Amino acid sequence: MIYDGDTNMKADFLPTEGINNLYKTGNIYLAGQPSIDALEGIKEMGVKKIFNLRSEGEADFYAIEQKIKELGMEYIFLPIMKDGALNPEACKVLNDQVTDDGTSFVHCGSANRVGGWFISFLVSKKGLDFEEAVSIAQNSGLKSVEFIEQVQNMLND
Repeated sequence: MIYDGDTNMKADFLPTEGINNLYKTGNIYLAGQPSIDALEGIKEMGVKKIFNLRSEGEADFYAIEQKIKELGMEYIFLPIMKDGALNPEACKVLNDQVTDDGTSFVHCGSANRVGGWFISFLVSKKGLDFEEAVSIAQNSGLKSVEFIEQVQNMLND
C-alpha cells in the first residue's frame, strides 16, 4: 500500500523495464537504479527532478547524469548514507526538496535506502503515524530493519 498524497492508501507498483522496484505515490516515484534506456520513459512520466541517493563510488553516474540533463530534467546527487547509516541531514534536505509542485523520481540501487528515507518523509512532511509509514515503506522497497530503527531514532532526536 502506498500513500497517494491524500488520506487514502493504495498500491502503486509499476513494473517497468529498466527500473527495479518502481512505485508511485502522489507525485513521487520511488525506485532502484534506472537504466540509461529507461530515462526517456521517466521523462514521459512527467518527472522534473531525479534524486540519486547512492553513495559516491558505487557506480559511474556520469552518463546517466548527462542523459538526464539532456532530457531537461534536474539531477540531484544526494548520498543518503553516512558512516554506514542513514544521514539525518541528507534526509532533511531531501524532505525539503521533494515538494508537491513537481514530479520527483527518488532512487538508490534497489529502493531499500529510498524506503528508509521515505519513512522520514511520510512522518515529517505528510503527518503519518510512524508504524503506518513503516508499513508503506516496507511495501515500496524497504527491506532493512536497521533503517527503520535509524529513522525512528532520527525522528526522536
